[in-house]
Amino acid sequence: MRDPIKQGPDLDLKLRQTYIGSSEWAVVAGLHNTYKSPYDVYMEKVYGYEPFDNLRMRFGRDAEPMIAKWVEEELDVAVAVDGFVKFHPKHDFLATNLDGEIFHKDGTKSILEIKTANSLARQSWGAELPIQYYTQIQGQMLITGLRKAYVAILTFGYAGPENFEIQEYDYNPEFAEMVVNKCVDFWYNHVAIQIAPDPSNAEDLKKMYPDSNGASMEATIELKQQIETLKELKSQKKDLEGSIKGLEVAIKSEMAGNELITYGEDTLATWKSSKPRKVFDRSDFQKSNPDEYAKYVKESGVSRTFRLK
Repeated sequence: MRDPIKQGPDLDLKLRQTYIGSSEWAVVAGLHNTYKSPYDVYMEKVYGYEPFDNLRMRFGRDAEPMIAKWVEEELDVAVAVDGFVKFHPKHDFLATNLDGEIFHKDGTKSILEIKTANSLARQSWGAELPIQYYTQIQGQMLITGLRKAYVAILTFGYAGPENFEIQEYDYNPEFAEMVVNKCVDFWYNHVAIQIAPDPSNAEDLKKMYPDSNGASMEATIELKQQIETLKELKSQKKDLEGSIKGLEVAIKSEMAGNELITYGEDTLATWKSSKPRKVFDRSDFQKSNPDEYAKYVKESGVSRTFRLK
């Protein structure tokens, strides 16, 4: 079993390459890939992390002691900061670190996970945690042996903090083990032997195959059928887009200068004027200041264009 490792104020990116953190488990298990894919996780483990930070992340870190204090007051408990990376008892490449541990008056302990979110993001969650956060706390409970987690959520609106809530979750062993099995498979079949997983989205493909090699390949029957199906779908899409644009033209022609179309108490459509906005006239600047323009021109990276023939 790998001993816990004390972390300093800055995340050790080299250390991070040696394990899959519980915040990454949902991605590896194929449960959530909005911001990162299994391929992205693989590349980070094999080739390293790029340092990244922003004001939102910094605020989240700095707000944690304040939120922990609110949890103490709300639940009548004590909260201790936990600065260790802790590892799975059997798989030393699976790990977690906690925002805090909750000490209850009956002598039991629980996990504290802290989240901050804007109001739009929080509304999209619904009543339960998003799957990536649920997976994270299940991983925390599995590794630490603690069987209850409290998630403190501070929601911000335009005027500042607008809601504070604490959600309580129990350990789900079947779910946790299912995710662990997928993480173990990912580590041994990809990271350990440095074989990348299959791409799961278009962005993965751009990263995996950024340049064309000038060669050609002979299609299989299956690949030819896929291309024919894609052609047919694109043709249908083109017809639909033409119908949509035609209907929009017809409706706007009826509206003329009117801003709204109503039917009884219902508003069916709007066609409003936007406020004027300032734009940079690049073409005129280039003509008037060619030398200055040349100083700021950068060559873009190579891109590949996919076309059906």
